[in-house]
Amino acid sequence: MSLKPYVSAGFLVLGGLAVVEGARLCPCGAGSARAQTPAVASRTAALHIEGMDCPACTTAIRIALKKLDGVQDARVSYANKEAVVEYAPGKVTPQQLADAVNQLGYKASLPKGS
Repeated sequence: MSLKPYVSAGFLVLGGLAVVEGARLCPCGAGSARAQTPAVASRTAALHIEGMDCPACTTAIRIALKKLDGVQDARVSYANKEAVVEYAPGKVTPQQLADAVNQLGYKASLPKGS
């Protein structure tokens, strides 16, 4: 079976999928037109977290952090007792990140001077 590309409404269509110029055909969306838009300037905050009892606690913390508007990525380590969060400073503050973790019953703290 051969897929024949055609143009419809300004988009290249291949096998029923509209392809944006410059986008890669990847099911995960990596390299899509959405990923090519300029990223908002971000910062990284490190939180020290006490009270995690098992590696599964990291999932609850990561989900809570990623629900905050302005959080672009959150990586939580049970072994290191920390979360590293990439965020948009105009939308969320490091203290709000710590507060979100504390609301789950953990004890999150920022490095002194943050």
